[in-house]
Amino acid sequence: MDKVNFNLVHMFEEVSGEGERFIRITPDAFDDIESDFHITIDDTYYEVVTKKGNGYILFSFDFGRANPRDNEITNVVTGKKKDNPRKRSEAELLKQLFCLYHFDKETLYISNYQKLSFFLNVLHEQLKRSFITKSFFKDKEEFISILKSVSKISFTEAKELFNQNSPERKALTDLTGTDAPDKFTIEAEYSHPFEIQPFLDKLFNSRDNDTLKELMICGKDESNFSVLYNQDTFLKRITIKCDKEEGGKFNPDTVLNQLLGEVSK
Repeated sequence: MDKVNFNLVHMFEEVSGEGERFIRITPDAFDDIESDFHITIDDTYYEVVTKKGNGYILFSFDFGRANPRDNEITNVVTGKKKDNPRKRSEAELLKQLFCLYHFDKETLYISNYQKLSFFLNVLHEQLKRSFITKSFFKDKEEFISILKSVSKISFTEAKELFNQNSPERKALTDLTGTDAPDKFTIEAEYSHPFEIQPFLDKLFNSRDNDTLKELMICGKDESNFSVLYNQDTFLKRITIKCDKEEGGKFNPDTVLNQLLGEVSK
């Protein structure tokens, strides 16, 4: 079973003129969107299919490039080669992006956070409307305040945090029977966040002082959604499980059904 991670961001429409500058997005904002269209950006070809439902709209992107292209293809079983039948003007659309906007929750669920600016630009070009997004978390204080449980903490090079004379270092040595390694993972679950807040503060202070690197904290908020701090990025996300089809791609309908099931919890 494969996984697809969706990052969550608030999304609003930006309007000009009198009144509020940022307004709630309504279904009619997407009245002019085509059910399918294609675009080319930075030599990448995108096929886009939209699906409107009760309270949501889904954008499914399949994309790829014509280049690079090898002159030959290889049989990965026999090792034999033959001429590549794909023309230089053709591309295999093997990459995917899913973006679901839920109107009641005013939330965009996007499967690749790095493509957020790209998605907003596509909406602007297709609809002649401007949309803005707002992160769920602004700083470490807000991240710590919404944590209700922690499922995993990992970091590396904690040489000052676990110094030779610290009780943490001694406890780790007693537990493992050897001196603290340069890299290790701590996994723990807590039901009361205030019990772990001093430790989280210590982790962030050590990170700020460059004595701790690659800090990652994963937990749950009061709505039981996953919250993640990873390398200076505060993100809220949902993970769904679904099988890929024979060609190695996800079926958009399967992704949609699984995602809506998680969103409705």
